[in-house]
Amino acid sequence: MKSILLKLSKLLSVRMLAIGLTFIQTIVITRVFGSEVFGLLSIALSVSALLVLILSAGLDQVLMRDIARIGKHRIANSKRWQSIWRLVKYYIIPLVSFVVLIGVLLVTFTNVFNEYSLTILAAILMLPFVLSRKYLESICLGTKQVVRSITGSQLVYPVLMIIACIYVWYMGINPDVKSVSLTYVFAILGSLIASILMIKGTLKSICKKNTNSISKDDDNADLFESLGDKALLKSGMHFSLVSLGFVLGQHIDVLLTGLLSTPENVALVRISARVAEVAGLMRAIILMQYKPIIAEAYGKSDDKVLQNHISTMVKIFVFTGIPITLILFIFAEQVMMVFGPEFILGANVMRIYLIGVVFLLLCGPCNSTLALTGNEQKASKYIWIAISINILLDIILIPIWGALGCAIANATSMVILGIISVSAVRRILHIETSILIFFKLKRY
Repeated sequence: MKSILLKLSKLLSVRMLAIGLTFIQTIVITRVFGSEVFGLLSIALSVSALLVLILSAGLDQVLMRDIARIGKHRIANSKRWQSIWRLVKYYIIPLVSFVVLIGVLLVTFTNVFNEYSLTILAAILMLPFVLSRKYLESICLGTKQVVRSITGSQLVYPVLMIIACIYVWYMGINPDVKSVSLTYVFAILGSLIASILMIKGTLKSICKKNTNSISKDDDNADLFESLGDKALLKSGMHFSLVSLGFVLGQHIDVLLTGLLSTPENVALVRISARVAEVAGLMRAIILMQYKPIIAEAYGKSDDKVLQNHISTMVKIFVFTGIPITLILFIFAEQVMMVFGPEFILGANVMRIYLIGVVFLLLCGPCNSTLALTGNEQKASKYIWIAISINILLDIILIPIWGALGCAIANATSMVILGIISVSAVRRILHIETSILIFFKLKRY
């Protein structure tokens, strides 16, 4: 427990730095490029985030889980390792190439994306590089090198975005769609290089196969056998659906607002949602640290240890998330003002988003626990129930209340997701993941 807390303290400091850099990045972009250009970039970033999750097929998450369960020094001996990379070679790479080609042709020869064309083109061209970074970071996470797993995307990327924005401002370059697209491309390529440098030693260690044979009596012997390419792909797709659901929950409001409203309103929705996510900062940090640990405990069939880990997570969620939520709720106008006077209108929008975030905090790592314990199919099912409700409410409420309608739809879907996921963990795993751990710790 002490070693975990030490790692968490290190991760917390790095993650706080990452959050700070992301906020500075957002402030710099909005100040240099304005809300309209930022709105155009926001749509492209949302499209990229969703495509990356779909095209990865969740195999990066399967890879992370298997490395954690089998061990980094033995994973290269497993057929699962070989199957995953075979799927990447013969499925992922051709699919990504096809999507990039179609995307470039659509942008070049049609007006389907209208004013978003240039930023979406940049996002599409960067897809292979973002996916490569995603796989590298999953390997780092599977080997419990959590800090290295976020260095490229959450430290180097925002720093490079800030540097590029300052360069645009200092050199007097026109802050238009073209310059913001080039800024994004520069940051993505630089962050990928950083991720490669972070993973080089680990990859050498993993790929150096252990010559010891695996005994049938080995506790993890069954994990060295492949589930078959189709079964692995199916498992990966459910992981992808889980991740896609969470990311879509963050981006669906932006996308639908872009479809039903203006770039200025897109910027308002994106900033409000991102500020509200700060309340769940520790949730994201703890989940990142505990994902391989939960997978490991479940692989050993140690329910007591699994419950203890989850109970610790819930306590940290509550004791860190509630104070942050109260501060953001009370000082919403002042916080939104940081991004510019036009963003003050998003104060109440952010407050609604906060309701959904804090409810999930009280539910603990419910859906993630399902996904990491062999129940990824149910985890994806529950997320997509919530997403469907979110989309339906967005379509109804955006035309009526605009950004406020987005927030209401999102908060409602989070509440529903938390309720059904907590109930499923109790029923399937006999484990409590919610705030009720403060009152009872018995098996359900």
